[in-house]
Amino acid sequence: MSSFIGVRHVGLAAKDPAALAAFYRDVMGMTVVGETPANSPLGATLFLGGHPEEENHDVVFFSNPAFAHTAFRMASLGKLLTFYRQIKQRGLPIKMALNHGSSLAFYFDDPEGNMIEIYWATNVRVRHPYADPIDFDLSEEELLRDVERVAQQFGQIIHP
Repeated sequence: MSSFIGVRHVGLAAKDPAALAAFYRDVMGMTVVGETPANSPLGATLFLGGHPEEENHDVVFFSNPAFAHTAFRMASLGKLLTFYRQIKQRGLPIKMALNHGSSLAFYFDDPEGNMIEIYWATNVRVRHPYADPIDFDLSEEELLRDVERVAQQFGQIIHP
């Protein structure tokens, strides 16, 4: 049985992220919640949310198609770490593991090369994108200390 809460956001390749974001803002009523310029390591990106108070973002547009992905949310940090270990045991390469401030996430590819993000949402809000490499072989306590560090440095703690 799956431990996923469900798909919570998608990252799509976009030829012109700003123009596409304008469509989603004006037609779909979404709000820009983060972005990067074309010269950033991610390339031009735009993060949009329909209900940013509930979920950090719902869709992100990447000028670099290598970052396109589907994100599945886990119910708890423990379930995230259990699934992380299962993926490693299957021999699937982990592309990256990151502390996004608002989430802890790891990424891997499905058999056809589509990138998958598995994440647990924290109670921290930071403006996206924020990504700091993290070691998911650390204990839950150590991972939570790193979330707290990011909250104190860059964000704010919210209470659901």
